[in-house]
Amino acid sequence: MSRLDEFRDMIDSVKDKTVLESGQQLLREIIEVNSLKLKLKSLEDNLTNDGKAIFYFFAMDLDEDEVVFAAERISGKIKRIDRKAANEAKKAAKDANIQDKTEDED
Repeated sequence: MSRLDEFRDMIDSVKDKTVLESGQQLLREIIEVNSLKLKLKSLEDNLTNDGKAIFYFFAMDLDEDEVVFAAERISGKIKRIDRKAANEAKKAAKDANIQDKTEDED
């Protein structure tokens, strides 16, 4: 007899609703654990994809606090790069606007 058949027979033999609800909760938790295991496996398998490999060697040896610090550091650097690009775009637009006004006056 397979494990599933045995389990099915056990379920059929239980008459206590509380016990059955506990079994139902257990099965829901097992489903969630299995889902999390799949997600974790997928995350681990993709740690070096899409340009992440450059950081992987260093990041894997960091403790939790160091990982948070490094993530904040990268976030700050990205914001600075974005601000610089935005400022350069504004300056280029302003310069183009001045150039257009100068040409209009000629």
